[in-house]
Amino acid sequence: MTVNPQRLARLQEYGLTEYEARAYLALLDLDMAEASHIADLSRVPRTKIYQALDGLESKHLLKVIPERPKRYVVQPFTGYLEELEKGLLAKASGIGSQKETLAAEFAPKGRVVVEDAGGFLVLKGRANIASKLCEMITNSDVNVAVLASAPAARRLAYHAETLNEKARRGVNVRVLSPATNDVDPQVESLSQSAETRHTQFDFGAVTLMFVDDREMILAHHVPDDHHYFQGSDVAFWTDDQALVASLKALFTLAWSLSEENASTAATRAAQKALAAAIGDLRLPA
Repeated sequence: MTVNPQRLARLQEYGLTEYEARAYLALLDLDMAEASHIADLSRVPRTKIYQALDGLESKHLLKVIPERPKRYVVQPFTGYLEELEKGLLAKASGIGSQKETLAAEFAPKGRVVVEDAGGFLVLKGRANIASKLCEMITNSDVNVAVLASAPAARRLAYHAETLNEKARRGVNVRVLSPATNDVDPQVESLSQSAETRHTQFDFGAVTLMFVDDREMILAHHVPDDHHYFQGSDVAFWTDDQALVASLKALFTLAWSLSEENASTAATRAAQKALAAAIGDLRLPA
């Protein structure tokens, strides 16, 4: 029996499995044989030979002689090829008749836009966070929006020179911080480059900053004092658009309820009705 990779590959191209191809090549030499003889000659494991022979029978490549034991007679490959050809032609004809329908059904639509998840970064230490704030402000092209506690707003004055330069270049800078009874010169200095407003309540010891609606940082200051670089602060930075848009909505709401005059905001914050309404919103320092 001539069994080589080329002959096996040729039969497998026409739908036979490897074991079916081996058994068929053996039958070509044997013409008629029992399953055990076919297994020995084809080198198909005896546990697999009946499965291979059943496959050949279903393809009409052998006939079974119902004796005891069964014997198998090889059939010409021509008949199998003719049946295969008829099946393929019928399939091709069916494809041709359904071509336009299928093309319309499975045409690319391009309607779904998949948003990429943004990057995320955790920063520790006030000095590292101050450096990240400076980087974000420096990279701004359109707007910088900051919501900060009173001490954090005072520390933001450290970036006043960079903010002034950005404001001169047309960047819209907005700073929102809680109203205090005392006017802080450092915070007042921000008004040279930024539009400053005051909330009636304190969001806590945090800074929330957005740049160009592209990236944001949320920092928790520990402790929230006047030191520029000393502190065990922790911050979360991301450019994930869903998170940026969601938290930017919080800033926009707070901005719409804010006051330009600090004393006016402080007076309103002292009103009992307002204090009661927003008491549950106060965050721990």
